[in-house]
Amino acid sequence: MEIVCLDMEGTLTPEIWEKIALNTGIEEFNKTTRDIPDYSELMDFRLRIMEKNNLKLSDIQKASSELDLLPGAMNFLQKIRENFQVAILSDTFHEIAKPLMEKMGYPLLLCHNLEIDNDKVISYKLRHKKAKQQAIKGFQLMGYRCFAAGDSYNDIQMFEVAEKSFFINAPLKIAEAHPGIESFDNYLDLENAFLKNSIFSS
Repeated sequence: MEIVCLDMEGTLTPEIWEKIALNTGIEEFNKTTRDIPDYSELMDFRLRIMEKNNLKLSDIQKASSELDLLPGAMNFLQKIRENFQVAILSDTFHEIAKPLMEKMGYPLLLCHNLEIDNDKVISYKLRHKKAKQQAIKGFQLMGYRCFAAGDSYNDIQMFEVAEKSFFINAPLKIAEAHPGIESFDNYLDLENAFLKNSIFSS
């Protein structure tokens, strides 16, 4: 059996923190792992901005609930489930991703957790420093072949261990920095790439 491991934000959904920037007018929230590759550094930065502007968990959840999936994402998920198991490997947090999981039909999501006190985000708990890579290695230990797809620097860690990896919706500067990884800008080409590299599909 094969598992398709997908990033979430930028791959299947818009960036939640960019929506927060739009809702609040705070430009600093537009920074993502495309700008700050180290996720701990990025989250520390976000927490400082939240504290400075007295933003609560409910403000983040509101932004997440207002987002829709990227065009074609739901159909893509339904199609690849016909031939593969699917796991979402994300550096988001369970506490803010739930509205988007509902829109995707509640796929398996492996991500992180926030530490909350009375609607205030106190801190965050990363599942693992390289959680995406760790998940794929775990699947492989159970005998699964894994394909991976994502759009940003924090996806490289899973590309390093997956049987085959692809960029989807990646900025040109990121794709060009990794010329050995095929890059697509539409789900049909990505689906076909999974099928082409499968040892099970006809």
